[in-house]
Formats: sequence, structure tokens, C-alpha cells
Amino acid sequence: MKFDLCPIFDSFEHFSKLPIGLTMLNEYPDTKLFIENLKPELPSIIDDIIQSQSFLRSYGRKSEATYRSYRNEIERFLLWSWTIAKKTINSLSRQDLERYFDFLNKPPKSWVSSSVHSRFVRISGELRKNEKWRPFALKISKSDRKQQLQTSITPDPSKIAHKLSGEAMKICFSAISSFYDYLTYEGYTFGNPIPAIRKQSPYLLKGATQTAIKRLSKLQWDYVLHCCEIAADKDVKYERMLFLVALLKTLYLRVSELSVRKNWNPIWEHFWIDNDGNQWLKVLGKGNKIRDISVPNALLHYIKRYQNYRISISPRFTSKDPIVSKNRGVGGMSSRQLRNIVQEAFDIAYEKMLSEGHREESKALQSATTHWLRHTGASEDISSRPLKHMADDLGHSSMGTTDQVYIKSDMKERAATGKSRKV
Repeated sequence: MKFDLCPIFDSFEHFSKLPIGLTMLNEYPDTKLFIENLKPELPSIIDDIIQSQSFLRSYGRKSEATYRSYRNEIERFLLWSWTIAKKTINSLSRQDLERYFDFLNKPPKSWVSSSVHSRFVRISGELRKNEKWRPFALKISKSDRKQQLQTSITPDPSKIAHKLSGEAMKICFSAISSFYDYLTYEGYTFGNPIPAIRKQSPYLLKGATQTAIKRLSKLQWDYVLHCCEIAADKDVKYERMLFLVALLKTLYLRVSELSVRKNWNPIWEHFWIDNDGNQWLKVLGKGNKIRDISVPNALLHYIKRYQNYRISISPRFTSKDPIVSKNRGVGGMSSRQLRNIVQEAFDIAYEKMLSEGHREESKALQSATTHWLRHTGASEDISSRPLKHMADDLGHSSMGTTDQVYIKSDMKERAATGKSRKV
């Protein structure tokens, strides 16, 4: 089946600069034409656009990630409503919405791409629809992605069934419910039926099983750290890689907390010492919440080592400099750039493990992501530190989250203690 729909809302960077109203469409001729073609059957489609745009402007201004999450869900919802239900959103019934969540759970293959693509591409100065874009993208493991690059074989989404996970469905319900709350407040709809639909949904299972947290084993972490140290000893350009992996793992950091953002630039001044001589790092975490993370003595060696390297290549180095800096150029680094550095560390460790006979452990390392370092550090420390201290350093709003993620989910230990039970 041919996919002839069009994306509606651009990236956060572009969207935030656009005016409210139909003039937004002037920069997107394909989207404008798509909407114009639907207007005869859906005269109030323009109202849908304006309400959706206003919602995203209001709810998505907190952060780029928040905007992106809402944008994805609202855009899918609009496209389904207009082209499949053939209704504007203010005329959808509860039965329509139930059918929408059925659709979401297993979207048609024509709506699914093999990977994530930009919505628009600039052609001759105009932002045109990217023909590769689809509302859904196949979730392919990191190791499978690598294999694809090696074999140059890209999966055909038309031959693979795509089904949203329970967690993904929760996000869908939450986003559409927030949207309906907003529309109701604005008088565009007469209530929010989503909570009632969610309560009866067969796609949201309660309780269920625990998912093992993704982290490095002790052997894998030892190899990653050791390989980084060897690389840095041989070539100073790897000092940054060594510092980064040690910092992310030991302080349970999200990669975004070390990256440059519009409202935060991590600098060396954010390392500070209190009146008792305790070391801390100030970071901006999820939800724009600032927190201080305790810095253990064992990490000070890696901090000092990287500082000395920075001073050696930049005599003007000051406390106002970015914590992780570009080797070439000026300024801090983006999350993507930081992930690439960590990936290089994983790749080096993988080759070393494989060459020394650790085939299974090295294979598992191929699937590792930067976020695994955060989980690795927290999982190691959870048994030796108070839960409240762990929650504060991790940036969790409650100890319940920490308990849920790092204690209840620790199925390895649970299985080990369960094996010796008697019949």
C-alpha cells in the first residue's frame, strides 16, 4: 500500500520559531497542499491544526524531548483521524478513539519505516516532505544495526510486523489524554474519554513481569575501563574517552547531563567542594531539575588526569570551560557526539574481549548503549548505599523509582536465591 500522507510538525528548533496559525504552513508547501486537499471533506481541519499547534507550543516548551514525544503522538493521531476515520478530532466518538488505539497497537506496514528519518528535507530553499519518513519506525537492536551496516542489507518494513510494546502504548494513552484535557479546557471538545478507554484497554497489563535492567557485567566494565586506560596511555587523544566513561558510570549520569543545551552548559565550575571538603558535581537533569551529585574519591584521579590533559593543550583553560570539550574547535559537545565517543570505547573493548576468548560477553557488549553506564554504576552501588542517597544522586523524584528500577528489577540475584529452594 502506498503511503501518501505528509508530516505536519517539524523539529523543535524549527517549530519554536514559527508563528501560531496557518502562516506556519507557508514554509512547508507539501504539508500545505496535503491540508488543502483534505479541506473539502473536512472543513474544520484548520481548527485541528491550530489547536494542535497551540497544544504543542504550550506542553512542549519544557524541553525538546517533551516536545518530540508529544509531537509524535499528536501527529499520528491527526493523520489517522483525517485519513482513516475521516473526521476532525472534535467529532470523534469514544468508539472512534477505541479503534484508534487498536490501530496504534498494530499499525499498517505502509505506515512503518525501517529507521527514523527527518520529516522534511530542504530542496531548492524549501522544506519539502521527506519521502522516507513514516509515522512509525522499526525498533532494531544495536547489534542488528551493525550487522546491517556490514552486510548492506536493510530490513523491508513491508515484510515485518510492527507492534507497539506495552510501555509505548502507555505513552500513547498519556499523550492523547493530555491533549484531550487541553482541548476540553479550550472548549474544542466536550470532555476527555481517554481515562475510561484506558481503564478497559487490553493493551495495558498491570503488574506483569520485571524487565532486567540493561547494564554491563563486571567483566565487560573492567574491559571497557582498562581498554580506555591503555588507549589514553598510548595516545593522549583518548584522555577524553577515558574521562567520559568513568564519569558517566561513576556518577550515574545521563549523557544529556554532560551535553550542551540551550539552557545549560556543563562547565568545570560545576564541580565544587563544600565546607567539609566533600566533592560534588552540579547537573541539570530531567524536568529541568538541578541536583548535586556526590563525587567519590576514586573518581578524582580521572578528573585530575583529564584536567591536566586539558591544561596541556589549552594554557588558557579555566573553570568556565566545558567539562567535556571538543578536541578541535571551541565549546562543549552534543549528546550525539558524546555517544559516539562512548561507542568507540565499547568497540575497542569488544575487539579486545573477542580476541581473548570472551565470545558471549563480547557479543552482549555490542548491544550496549551509553545509558548502560548509568545503570551499571547504580546497580553496583545500590547494595552499599542508602536508598535515599542513591535516589538523590540518580535524580529520581522518589525512592520508589530507585527501588523499582534497581532493586525489584534485579532478577539475576532473585534467580540465584531462588535456585536453592526445596520442593
